[in-house]
Amino acid sequence: MNQGFLPVCRKDMEERGWDAVDFAYVIGDAYVDHPSFGPAIISRILEANGYRVGIISQPDWKIQALWNMENRNLDF
Repeated sequence: MNQGFLPVCRKDMEERGWDAVDFAYVIGDAYVDHPSFGPAIISRILEANGYRVGIISQPDWKIQALWNMENRNLDF
């Protein structure tokens, strides 16, 4: 299932033929795709189970509009 690095931007998603992800994993640190890092383990397990996972690494937390999206699951 591993198709290289997980998508971190829209272009990466389009290269995989995706229009959306099932999980957007938001992490405050840099994304390191190595099994000694928790985010990599969790995201790869999700991917191995057929989910489309995207990574949002080190977001600008000051941009509130990003988190006030349609379904409001991440409304800070």
